[in-house]
Order: sequence, then C-alpha cells, then structure tokens
Amino acid sequence: MKRNYLTLLGILALLAVGGCTEKYDIRLDDSFARLVVDGNISTDTTFHLVRLTKTTSYFYNEAPPAVSGAQLVLNTPGGSITMNELPGQPGVYATADNFYASPGSNYILDIRLATEVGGARSYTATTRAPTTAFRMDSIALEYQRPFDFFLVKLYAWDPPTTDFYKFDALINGKPLTDTASRSLVVDDRFINGNNTNGLAVMFIRGDELKQGDTLTLVMSAISKDYYDFFQQLRTQAGPSNPLFSGPPANIASNIAEGGLGFFDARLIKRSTLILTDDPKKPVNNRP
Repeated sequence: MKRNYLTLLGILALLAVGGCTEKYDIRLDDSFARLVVDGNISTDTTFHLVRLTKTTSYFYNEAPPAVSGAQLVLNTPGGSITMNELPGQPGVYATADNFYASPGSNYILDIRLATEVGGARSYTATTRAPTTAFRMDSIALEYQRPFDFFLVKLYAWDPPTTDFYKFDALINGKPLTDTASRSLVVDDRFINGNNTNGLAVMFIRGDELKQGDTLTLVMSAISKDYYDFFQQLRTQAGPSNPLFSGPPANIASNIAEGGLGFFDARLIKRSTLILTDDPKKPVNNRP
C-alpha cells in the first residue's frame, strides 16, 4: 500500500509539472485597426501638431503604424487652416508657426484619410479652449535627500472657478514628461480661489538635474473632457489593481466615427528656474 501510494504521488507530480509547462497558442483578433488621434493646440504662438496612427495587435512590439497622406483642416473662428504632414515624420501634421488658440473659442479638426481605417475615411474632433484666469508666479525645488529626488513646488493663483490643469516639465528645452505616467492632471477642488503657496506638483529623480540646467514647468488649463480622458489613460496604462481584475472599459475620446485618442485645446503658462548652484545643496532657491 505504501509503495502504491508513493507511485501515485509521483504520477500526480509529473502531471502537475507537465501542466505548468504546456504551451498555449493564444490567438487574438488583430484584423480590425482603428484610427488614433493624438494632438492639441494651445495659446502659444508656434507649430501645433497632430499625430495619426493605427491600433495594432497586443503582441505588436514596434511603434504603431503612422497614417500618412491624410488631409487635415482645422476650422477656427477666423477661418480654415490646412495642417501639412511634416517631411521625414510620417503621420505628423502641423499648423503654420504663427498660429495660436484663443481662450473660449471652439475648434473643429476635420480629418480625411487617403485610405479607409476602422471602416471610415472621414473623422472629426471638436474642442474648446478654456477661459480660466489663473496666474503662475514662480517655481522652486526642494531636494529630498533620503530618497534622492526633487519636489517641484508651484507658486500660483487659482481663480474661484472650476478648473482643470495639466503639468509638464522640460529640462534644457527637452521634454521630461513625455509619457502619461510622468505627466500630471489635477482638478482645483483643494486650491479653488487660493494661492498654491509652494504646492508640490511633480517629482524629478536626483540624477535628472544638475548645476547649470534650466528647468521649465508648464501649467496648462485643460477641459473637463480632456482631464477625464487623461485620468483613464493613466489608469489603464498602469498595473491592474487587483492583479487579476476584469478587462478595462474603453477610454473616453472626442474623435467622431469611432476613432481613438483626443484632440484638445489648452491655455498655457510656464515658469523657468535656472540652477546656478548645485540643486542638492540645502538652501532655499525660490526665485
């Protein structure tokens, strides 16, 4: 009996090992691609970009395919503006460098593709530039020595209206917050009608800043719709909690005809800090 019992245990162990190492061929439906629109206009007088790509399969490990040859027209209160595809940058379309958005104005982006994507050739997106009267005064750095990172502290005034903001950073003119996980969007429920008084709005790793660098914080007033879109994007881009939670819902979009992504208008202000001294010195370097 003991020998038979041990033999049975050995067989079960072999079956368990074999079950754990068995390969499965997971087949996903990747035949239906959808158009993805990523772009914005702002109150800055400069080029404004819109990027068009297509969705890919789950196992696609390259950059998403660019959508070239499209015709983009931005309808503004002053007339229609053609956005041209940039040479050497497939799928990236730009306004002229003298364009800027006006607070409170509505904008409609018309997209006509050379070939059909997602069952359509024409897509539209409508957005409105915010009108909030926020004021951005200055920024400061506070070094957290035990953890080797900097807090970016904001000195600004938020008007007594319901507003939404996005924070981005540049170091020596190069974007630092080039992913959704590093950018931040907030509502003003805790600062409404008040000064921020050095509120920490971002952290930067200790190895990303040094003496002589120029740090610029960009504060953008955004719409409630874009705020919701970005919050959902950050949630789905991050790890699931709980680990084996169900499939996520579709992220909100303002691209008509079934497109994905978002086209928004924002009101931008910025503040710059030049690090003339070692930023890790324990001094108050508020401008």
